[in-house]
Amino acid sequence: MPEKKFYFTAGKTVLGVLMIMTALCGKGFAQDTEKIQSQLTTVKSIRLGPHPEFTRLLINLNKLTEYQVEADFINKEVTLILQNVQAESGVRSKSYRDKNLKQVSVRTLLGSLYIVLKVNRPNTRFLHYLNSEPPQIVVDLKSLDRPYIKTRIGEGRGSGSLPEKPKPEKPKKKTRIKGLTPEQISDLVIKNEKDKIKDGWEDYQKVLKVYQEKKYPEAVKEFQKFIKQYPESKYLSDIFYLNAEAEFQIAYREINPIYERPLEAYKRAIRTYPKAKFLDHTLYKLAFIYDELGYIIEARNLYKDRIKSNPKSIYNPSRKKGLALMLMKEERFEEALIAFRKILEKTPKSIEGKTAFFDVAGIYFDQKDFNRALKIYEEGADRWPTELNERPDVNFNMGEIYFRQKKYSKARKRYFDLINLAPDDDSAHLALNRIGDSYLVEGKHLNALAVFNQSAQQAPEGRESQYGTIRMADIGVRNPRLPIQDITFDKAYYYQPFKTYNRIFKEAKDVEILAEVTLSQGIAFLKEQNYLKAIQQFKKLLPLGTDTRFYREGKKFFHQALILLIDRYSQQKGALPILYSFNDFTNLSIGKINNLKTLLQIGEAYQTIGMQTEAVKFYERVKKNDSKGIYNDRIFINLGRIHLSKGNYRESELVARSFLKNHPRSDLLPDAIKLLADSFKKSKQYGKALTEYRKLLAQTTKDPSEIHFLIAEVYDSQNNFPEAIKSYRKTLASFDRKQKIVPKYVQDTYYKLGVALYNSQSNQEAADALSSATLLFPEHPMRSWADFLLAETYRTMKENSRATEKLNRLAQSDQGDDLIKKAAASKLKVLDWEKQFKDIL
Repeated sequence: MPEKKFYFTAGKTVLGVLMIMTALCGKGFAQDTEKIQSQLTTVKSIRLGPHPEFTRLLINLNKLTEYQVEADFINKEVTLILQNVQAESGVRSKSYRDKNLKQVSVRTLLGSLYIVLKVNRPNTRFLHYLNSEPPQIVVDLKSLDRPYIKTRIGEGRGSGSLPEKPKPEKPKKKTRIKGLTPEQISDLVIKNEKDKIKDGWEDYQKVLKVYQEKKYPEAVKEFQKFIKQYPESKYLSDIFYLNAEAEFQIAYREINPIYERPLEAYKRAIRTYPKAKFLDHTLYKLAFIYDELGYIIEARNLYKDRIKSNPKSIYNPSRKKGLALMLMKEERFEEALIAFRKILEKTPKSIEGKTAFFDVAGIYFDQKDFNRALKIYEEGADRWPTELNERPDVNFNMGEIYFRQKKYSKARKRYFDLINLAPDDDSAHLALNRIGDSYLVEGKHLNALAVFNQSAQQAPEGRESQYGTIRMADIGVRNPRLPIQDITFDKAYYYQPFKTYNRIFKEAKDVEILAEVTLSQGIAFLKEQNYLKAIQQFKKLLPLGTDTRFYREGKKFFHQALILLIDRYSQQKGALPILYSFNDFTNLSIGKINNLKTLLQIGEAYQTIGMQTEAVKFYERVKKNDSKGIYNDRIFINLGRIHLSKGNYRESELVARSFLKNHPRSDLLPDAIKLLADSFKKSKQYGKALTEYRKLLAQTTKDPSEIHFLIAEVYDSQNNFPEAIKSYRKTLASFDRKQKIVPKYVQDTYYKLGVALYNSQSNQEAADALSSATLLFPEHPMRSWADFLLAETYRTMKENSRATEKLNRLAQSDQGDDLIKKAAASKLKVLDWEKQFKDIL
């Protein structure tokens, strides 16, 4: 690229004695708070470069910037002033053994960087220009012997700008200016020394040094002392503003800043020196303080007024950022985003703009507005892909959003980027586990196991490693037959999940890991259909609070386990266990059961134990929410049975007939026939009852023993004992004896068969049947009556000793019916009288 050079030469005479002295002379000195320092251009290094004729000094930058040049050839100094520029820690002042350059001094003041070149001779040729690749300021120095100052300053003195396409210029004739006489120079030097004493030059240098060393409390004291000692100093305007800045830095560094002192100091500086060169900076700081104090209107007005009145101010970008940040504080995020976009259009590399851009997305993420957050994150990632190298939180949040959206491949990419770019970040191990979670959700168990195995081995004592261990056990529960071949796997976690859960439970690093392993163990019990143990595990999660994931998961799986448990009890005809489990759930106040089948089963359990009103409430709830009418027929039959139990035989008969007419293809058709037959039986319409029972017997494909029992009861009610005996025996013959629990009707059959045989005077068969009944089911309600009939049978069979023994046991028993006991005692007296009468005869 063609170089645009700016140069001048100087002799022993003086051209515009521009004394650097305080490093404060010049225009537009940039100062900003530490909050906005990250926007500054950075000087990366200062070093000598090769050149055959000149001494070349290379000032390397991270990006191009404008600069100014000030010269003091009396003191053989040339100063480069870089506004809004900071130096890296390795950039320091340095001395050189060079024929042209003696020393380079580097110092910072109010956000600007001063690079002072100390040359060996006052008559030195000085050239400078910007180079774009790499970005740097190039300074060439060469000492001359001519006693004249040859001056030529390029377009805009010291502008340091780099034109895009420099046009060739016609060389101008150099101007020669005659120098001053030695006497004039001597007078000038004497006057300068007197001014230094009056203005407090040396004390000013001392207090500046204290300020530059950031000893702000000490600097404030020195500033106040200087103001009293030198009331006519030309440096007072600088002192007033620097004093206010020192007060600001003291307050700003506090945990809870109090800005009263800097606020008054800035105001005093403005009142005293309203036209000082630091005025623009001070007005910016005032707006910043107003913003911090919550004076929104004052801050906003001051920002806007200065942007309008001084459109070229170097603080306007910061003011615009301040306005945008105020919008964020007011939670006007969309407006703030628009404001930052405008800022980024003018300054695409603005660090604050990028940061705020991602911060807005982070706020939406925290608010769980994931769609908005992702939209902004994706825009930011496209615009500044390298920025994600420094923002692991952005990669993690984007991964979390993709994970929630079930875009697992995209989520893994973000998690992998985080791990690769920031392996030491606190979220890196967590991201590794999230990769494993994504594979687990997709059912890629072998991939998930490999990731969690790596997690378990990484920082083994940490919580994230414990999380990985838990997940390995979870995979062992879900898929215990994976083809694991890698010998580096800790297979025990996978093959022994419950043992792993117990170990983690004892060694859990925090409450979350404890809750995680409790949840996993509960799910494992649930998968093994051990619903009671699963419920006990899920109960442990409920005290963690409704706002936690573990409470929500525990509640969800508790519901699921309860539904499955009630269904199992329902199949086993366990009404009381159903009601116990349901009441236990109700007492925890964790919501309602909405599963219609479960509600129906609970209603049926209430109906079984005779709580008809409660049963009807559940049936009504099911019917109300059963929009497809899936359970209408079952509810219809149950309501008919309730009518039957209440003695409303006519209503139950009508329900049964209506069902047979309206639901001819229902699976519950046999139940409707049985309801109709039971209604006839209860209303003593035995002929009709037998007809319906026989229909039912003809249709059944399952165990017919209960139907035979019902037919036997009808014959029994008709005193048709021979037919009753036949049906009772068919009941016992067809009963499936593999059942673990003997149904009540089978127990009844043993007793009722004996009674029917007794009534038909089949004494020996009656005795055998009654003896078997009392031996098999000694706790049956008919036991006392059976014992009494058995004694009567023995007496009829002339086995009086056995009859007496039975009656004695019955009369002296602590259990049984009192009336039967009295009858037994009476029979004993009859037997005793018969014996005595026989002995007399």
